[in-house]
Amino acid sequence: MTSKDLTSRLSDDEWNRISHLFSSPAKKTTGRPTADARAVLDAILWVERTGERWIYLPAHFPPQQTCYAKYLQWKRSGLLDQVHALLDTDECSCADGDGDGSDDRN
Repeated sequence: MTSKDLTSRLSDDEWNRISHLFSSPAKKTTGRPTADARAVLDAILWVERTGERWIYLPAHFPPQQTCYAKYLQWKRSGLLDQVHALLDTDECSCADGDGDGSDDRN
């Protein structure tokens, strides 16, 4: 495992592209504080990228139980598919430079 695997995070640009999918919950007055959606998503993406088990989630992420519960919730609702589609689409459109799909070679 490389150090990049331990610290992989969504960039601000990536988060700006998908943040509209995560509605801000109403402020809770009792119970545990709500986990930050961006931190949870970072943890979920880390598990997906590395293939590690949830139990090996590094300590700088939210608790593994919280992340796994959100993973199940977001997977079942289709939200993770939307996240992957937005991130993959934008990465593919930027890959050739201008994003129009044309071949600039002559």
